[in-house]
Amino acid sequence: MAKEVNVLIIDEDAALAAQLDNTLKAVGYHTWVVTNPKEGINLLHSSAFSVVITEMRSAKMNGAQVIQAVHKISEQTNVIVITPYSFISSAIEAMEAGAYGYITKPLNSSEVRIVIERAVERYFLLYGNEEKEFLVDLAVRDGLTGLFNRRYFNELITVEVNHLKRSPAALSLLMLDIDNFKNYNDSQGHPAGDVLLKDAAKVFKNSVRPSDLVCRYGGEEFMIILPQTNKMAAKIVAERLRVQVGLYLPTTVSIGIAGIPEDAQEISVLIEKADNALYQAKKTGKNKWCAA
Repeated sequence: MAKEVNVLIIDEDAALAAQLDNTLKAVGYHTWVVTNPKEGINLLHSSAFSVVITEMRSAKMNGAQVIQAVHKISEQTNVIVITPYSFISSAIEAMEAGAYGYITKPLNSSEVRIVIERAVERYFLLYGNEEKEFLVDLAVRDGLTGLFNRRYFNELITVEVNHLKRSPAALSLLMLDIDNFKNYNDSQGHPAGDVLLKDAAKVFKNSVRPSDLVCRYGGEEFMIILPQTNKMAAKIVAERLRVQVGLYLPTTVSIGIAGIPEDAQEISVLIEKADNALYQAKKTGKNKWCAA
């Protein structure tokens, strides 16, 4: 493995922890195993971990509390929760709390490897030392809003869709357009328009999960990639975004929604479907979302 990858396993179930440990060591990860969540949190102060794996339900500290504690120390560390297959609602709860993803019990070695691989790839893509220097380059970040730009959006969505081909799951895409932006820009002035774009970027970022990817697509258009999110959940996110914009900005937003596998398998089709849905939202009144 080209880069050293540290993974922390926090689990009271010794047998399950050992299974995870063996699976991850077999593919070259450096693993630490602890049974007490507080002991695991303390390790984060002295060592850098790409991924933390923890149970969603624990007598000593539940998954949401672990996620909060981990991100307080290291925002870039991705947390993966373990949940019984019959309690996927627990995984959704964890994702809302900021988890990057989840794995189900009984463990499937292939699923474990794929989910951890995605989390590790994201860690080094967004936060590794080499990538930090890369992301500072304006070719990747939008100079005004600080969001990923259109070029990097194309790279990010390619990575996410390629993951789906190896591990079938859902992915949703939101295309957002600030309503009546040209009129606002003309009446208030370009500096005010720039402030509006920057404030919109902040609202978008604060309204989604850490694992969601917010990009400025061009002008007043934005894209949000929602990994492991089906279309129904994407509608909830879109409505939350619409409401938050209405509360905090002097404008409204229209949103188009499209998903894999419901609407497309290929990136170009996915973007086209989201674009068409956005067009419908604009055409039928604005300040709303429409789904493909």
